[in-house]
Amino acid sequence: MTNFKIYIIALLIFSNISLSFGIVWVEYKTRSKFRELQEHANKIEIYKNEWKKLSVEEGKYIAHSRIENEAKEHLNMILPKNKELIKIYD
Repeated sequence: MTNFKIYIIALLIFSNISLSFGIVWVEYKTRSKFRELQEHANKIEIYKNEWKKLSVEEGKYIAHSRIENEAKEHLNMILPKNKELIKIYD
C-alpha cells in the first residue's frame, strides 16, 4: 500500500471515531435539555395548582358576607339605618 492510501484510511478511521463521539455528545445534550424541559413543565404544573388554591382562598376572604360577619363579630360594627345615611351626589 502506498502512503496515500494509509493516510486516507487513517483519516477515515479518525473521522469515524470523531463522528461517533459527536453523535454521543449530541444525544447526551439532547437528553439533558429534555430533562430540563420536563423539570420546568413540572414546576409550571405545581405553580398552576398553587395558583388555583390561592384563588379559591382569595375568594373566601373577598366574600362580602364574610367581611360583614367579621366586622360585626370582631369589631362590633353595625350597619347604619337608612335615615342615618347621607347620600352625596356629584
